[in-house]
Amino acid sequence: MSAPSDPHGRRWPAWLHDGQSALRHETSVSIEGDSLTIDGFAPVPLESLRRLDARGLLYGHKDIGGWRLGFDVEPPAAILWRLPAATHYGGLIDRIGLWRAVAALIVLSALALVAAVQGFGLIARAIPYSWEQKLGDAISGDFGEHACRAPAGQQALDGLARRLSPASRPIRIGVVDIPVVNAVALPGGRILIFRGLIDEAASPDEVAGVLAHEIGHVEHRHVLVALLRRFGIGLLIGSGGTAAEYGQALIDSRYSRAAESEADDYSIARLRAAGISPAATAALFRRLGKDEAGLPGVFAYLASHPPSADRQRRFARAAKAMAGARPALDPAQWAAVRAMCGKAKPKGDFPFRF
Repeated sequence: MSAPSDPHGRRWPAWLHDGQSALRHETSVSIEGDSLTIDGFAPVPLESLRRLDARGLLYGHKDIGGWRLGFDVEPPAAILWRLPAATHYGGLIDRIGLWRAVAALIVLSALALVAAVQGFGLIARAIPYSWEQKLGDAISGDFGEHACRAPAGQQALDGLARRLSPASRPIRIGVVDIPVVNAVALPGGRILIFRGLIDEAASPDEVAGVLAHEIGHVEHRHVLVALLRRFGIGLLIGSGGTAAEYGQALIDSRYSRAAESEADDYSIARLRAAGISPAATAALFRRLGKDEAGLPGVFAYLASHPPSADRQRRFARAAKAMAGARPALDPAQWAAVRAMCGKAKPKGDFPFRF
């Protein structure tokens, strides 16, 4: 947080989405007269605020869509009592009106029934991709402070993504300075690669295999299904959680074995179509398999993933069936990608999560 808590209630740590970008700003607030002062931002009249939850931890702005002020810890009474109280029906109903809320409830009840009978996969496929992209943008904004921005490396990864993804649904890649061997697929075709994966990878072909696997999760809508299972239908109306909670849920998510197999099948198909040998990905799983035997606690994700040995054999068989291959990136491109987050950490320091 940008400021410590104040036991006298004068200032209190908070976070802000300003409605202009997807970034989450850590800040602090206080009450000055009839306004809420927000460190680093213009004061907001108290009458412009509206309460969005029952506990008083989340507020919106009547005139700015997407503006959200939240508290991770309940503020002291000196601040809380001056903020808007909960209305009779609740924040959502007050925003859209009682009868519209009733109609929405009927629709959501029908969707819940469909989810119970057909599963969340059917609902996920019915969600407009444009809506999914906005959700992905909001989630990725919470990783903004960790983003590694380097034009040459970004250009190389963007080109690799175009080779591995369908032209009809562009994939947007970002690299974040988080020392874990992992990558995460977000809604709307956003994929974040953690610097630990790049540092640990023996070749760009290994990164390509992981990237294609994550694209497979996007294409099969596994990402939205995971969020719907965690947050329910509230995800669709913005009452299921915050962007930060959605992002953490996806990092912690454990896809079903069937979903992981589908993503692996997609990865193999796209690697072969791009002329990239799946042999490097098989080698990655070979290393994973060795670590699984020695560090079972680190690899809790294996309960829902196919064993690495099985995945290694699948990618190795696919590699044997290829007549020829070319590297995912040339040496200059690979060097640019590896330099995106600065000096690489020594190999072996990070747990695998992919």
